[in-house]
Amino acid sequence: MNRFLFLKISYLLRYLLNLKIKHRKIYFICSDLLLLTFSYISSLWLLNLNYNIKYKYFLFFLFFTSLYLVFGNYYKHLTRYSSSVGFYKLAIKNTLLIFSIQILFYLLGFYSYTFKFWLLLCFLSSSFTIALRVLVRDLITIFNISPRNNISKIAIYGTGQSEVLISQQILLTGSHNIIAFIDDNPDLENRDINGIKVKSLKQISNLDFDQLLVSTLSINSNQWLNILKQIKIIKPRIKILKIPSINSIAEGKEKIDSLKPICLEDLLFREIVPPKKNLLGPGIKDKVALVTGAAGSIGKELSLQILALKPSKLVVVDFSEPNLFELKNILIKNNLQNQKIYCELGNTSDYKFMENIFTKHNPDILFHASAYKHVTLLEENKIEAVKNNIKSTLNVCKLAYKFNTNKLILISSDKAVRPTSLMGVTKRISELIVSSYAQKSKDTKNKEKLVFSMVRFGNVLGSSGSVVPIFQKQIEEGGPVTVTDPSVTRYFMTLSEAASLVIQSSVLAKGEGEVFLLDMGKPMQIKKLAEQMIILNGLKIKNEANPDGDIEIVYRGLGSGEKLYEELLIDGKSQKTDHPLIFKAIEKSLDFNDLQEKLDNLYIHLKNNEIKKTIESLSEITPEWLRK
Repeated sequence: MNRFLFLKISYLLRYLLNLKIKHRKIYFICSDLLLLTFSYISSLWLLNLNYNIKYKYFLFFLFFTSLYLVFGNYYKHLTRYSSSVGFYKLAIKNTLLIFSIQILFYLLGFYSYTFKFWLLLCFLSSSFTIALRVLVRDLITIFNISPRNNISKIAIYGTGQSEVLISQQILLTGSHNIIAFIDDNPDLENRDINGIKVKSLKQISNLDFDQLLVSTLSINSNQWLNILKQIKIIKPRIKILKIPSINSIAEGKEKIDSLKPICLEDLLFREIVPPKKNLLGPGIKDKVALVTGAAGSIGKELSLQILALKPSKLVVVDFSEPNLFELKNILIKNNLQNQKIYCELGNTSDYKFMENIFTKHNPDILFHASAYKHVTLLEENKIEAVKNNIKSTLNVCKLAYKFNTNKLILISSDKAVRPTSLMGVTKRISELIVSSYAQKSKDTKNKEKLVFSMVRFGNVLGSSGSVVPIFQKQIEEGGPVTVTDPSVTRYFMTLSEAASLVIQSSVLAKGEGEVFLLDMGKPMQIKKLAEQMIILNGLKIKNEANPDGDIEIVYRGLGSGEKLYEELLIDGKSQKTDHPLIFKAIEKSLDFNDLQEKLDNLYIHLKNNEIKKTIESLSEITPEWLRK
């Protein structure tokens, strides 16, 4: 019997929903007219005034009410999305209707009913018409969320504002079948929200659902990793999707039903700090911007963000033809303002090549991101590593000084701090070159002061040198995932955030040879990173406690030049800036002439391909190099 009734209601609703709007309006007018008539008669009966019914009064009431319903903008609100605001408006319209009829009765000399009658009529008419809309709305919702084979069964983690809003949206659209809310607050267990039960994490093994929706606030909580592990242990194949934040919905960046898979960036627990408007644009808008190493990970993101800031000209330089070609296509696609874009193919360690670029474009601001950066590979190719990383930095500094480039920003690395690798040494010497030119610019009289500064930060998620793509490939191939050491930690930041902070740092630079440090948050254990990636891929970790798992983590030991943890400061002192995630340090630098003499000596050994003497020269410049 229940099944038969459900099918009949479903059929009726489907029929009504498929009608044209004007036809649906006719059904509602008829329904509301019946309800208002019933309210009129009920008010007389409840006040024992039924003996006073006069049919001409009643017919006038029906006639005026019909006109009001047809021409009174009574049906603009969509019933399936009815809310308390819509119900208040409906109650006001009913009050205006009853008040208008009372005045007309008085003007026409009709029998004047008591004030109690009009008050009761107003109350009943609003109650019945609102109840009809609530019933239709809820029936549509029930019809949409009824069990069907073609929609996913979901649970929603949390019972906050975002979670309740998304549940209401899903109930209205019928896009998913909500099984339960998941919350570990014992006071909420087995209570319900919009008719949906609240369950604890311990109870999810008994729930049948395919997807778990989680808000960004829950993901950014300190407990989320442990919760994720518990969920994946109980339901390893479940898909976890991210609910957009209330702020992003309010700003129009995302829709409330925008559901995306949780990615590794969501697990960094970083507070999202929006860029400061006064630090984005100055020095770039209507200026010539040059980016070296532009086809690399950070260079590409820098180029895209710089392009959006409307430079008069964007010049991108890289020696990788396929990567530069790919970057060119991306820039053209994103060039909404028709800015001038020039792609220069060549090596930044070639002085003549770079001199031609400066002559042709005369840049106002230069972001030097060109460098080899794969630690172990550079240990095996020492001469080329030194040639590329150090000579390219010296070239751009010389040319920036010669052509009066207003600002030069070196993209450095946390590996430059007490370096243990050749890559770290080349980055540290690059920093020394930049700081020596900053000092030279300050000391040179009758010359405009030029700004030479550097930005130092850690690993960038998604970059070619990051462990993330390596781990992902190993997981896709069935493992094992190789980690250097269980204790290894690294700082991580997203590409877009790193590039944005670099651009903002360039505005803060005043020509003191500053080292800007980006707040990378807390360092993350690489072991935990590997575990999270395995879990996010819907797989189980294989170890002694779980020999039947899917992916094993293998420790291969620290490679040549690698260290357990990275640092951002050399002497442990930094100052705050106008941006909460950007800090500034003034570190010791070498005398320009003294450094130049040592570099000249280094280049002689490089030219002769003398590895041993090259290493000795590097050690002389950076005595803090912790060679292994």
